[in-house]
Amino acid sequence: MMNIKIVILTVMSIFLGTVSAAESIGGKTLVWNLVGSGPMYERMVPDIDGDGADDPAICFDVDLLNAKNGQQIGTATDCLSNITDVGAGKALVGTTYFNLPQGTLVTRGSTTVQPVTQGITTASGQLITHVTGAAGTDNAILGGTKRFKNSTGTVRLSGMVDMSQFFGALGEPIAFDCLFVIILD
Repeated sequence: MMNIKIVILTVMSIFLGTVSAAESIGGKTLVWNLVGSGPMYERMVPDIDGDGADDPAICFDVDLLNAKNGQQIGTATDCLSNITDVGAGKALVGTTYFNLPQGTLVTRGSTTVQPVTQGITTASGQLITHVTGAAGTDNAILGGTKRFKNSTGTVRLSGMVDMSQFFGALGEPIAFDCLFVIILD
């Protein structure tokens, strides 16, 4: 168990070192951490399938932290659509609303969710049942307000979730501990 924690800490150190290097290369890099648990509810998200109409999603509200210092900077709403079983995992479209006093930033990515193969528990003691990830080179920003109006850029998600209480009914929670690296153009 201790070895797993050491590996996770090592990977996070490398990851955060890479993010620091990205900040000096160009663009504005934001590293945010979605943490917490929220009950599932339905919401419409901007068009996914190209028909011009908003699409349904299941959403969860959690705290948004600055990954550098752990301070809460706002809230986030993570919305999941087009959920498809792929083997033991899931493929889905994730639309995430980052709500800060300086404005709202909306991102989207094609996301993979897979069960863990070894026991994982976060530093706060949260059991993790699945790991999740998304990344790409295309613009992943759907829109924004205030400071984030007209923003473009790429988004990378590396996350952990506890889906042990998630059975697909409204009101059921998922616990999140997900890092987002957003590189604004």
